[in-house]
Amino acid sequence: MEKKEKLVIIGLGETADLATDYFQSDSEYEVCGYAADAKYVDNTTGMLNGLPVVRVEDLQEKYPLSEYKVFVAMGYGHLNHDRTNMYNRIKTMGYKFASYISSRAFIANNVKLGDNCFILENNVIQRNVSIGNNVYLWSGNHIGHRTKIANNVFFSSHVAISGFCSIGDNCFLGINCCVGDGVNIAEGCFIGGGVVLMHDTVKGELYRAPRAEAERLKTCVIFGLEEA
Repeated sequence: MEKKEKLVIIGLGETADLATDYFQSDSEYEVCGYAADAKYVDNTTGMLNGLPVVRVEDLQEKYPLSEYKVFVAMGYGHLNHDRTNMYNRIKTMGYKFASYISSRAFIANNVKLGDNCFILENNVIQRNVSIGNNVYLWSGNHIGHRTKIANNVFFSSHVAISGFCSIGDNCFLGINCCVGDGVNIAEGCFIGGGVVLMHDTVKGELYRAPRAEAERLKTCVIFGLEEA
């Protein structure tokens, strides 16, 4: 794919590495370097993936606003607030944000999408969905029609959201959780992996699915095997 835009990635961790791979292989952006807080940059050799690393404080000097876009590549630490704070900090500098949208995602043509979004392969986003800024959708999620997703939200893989739902700022939705039709998830909620949520939530609630427990009988007995 022809590279038409120059990009700086904010972050030095695994998410930054993954973002680099996706932007380089499946977007019009050429990753030119990285930036992070000084305390992290000082622990590097000044390079990552063969590209320069600079302090956020020096970002404008090295990468002018007029020539580069940025992408904040950070996970869901402190319920997305780490990423939120960095996003807001970079925004006050005046930079424009890139988003990555996989060529293997299905996104209806009337979906509204904010900036600094990370939408990986096999996501299905149906008609009349709106997605705010700084939202991450890992691989293989389903977002039902007319659902509204606010800002700074993180979806793990294979989350199923029915139609007419709403999800508030800074929520986290764990792998394989399911949200019923028309459910409203309030701001700052943590919906754990495997949760089936069929009712509205209150701000800041945490939901966890029952833990799997081992049966009394061992597999060697059940399947007639010799015990190791």
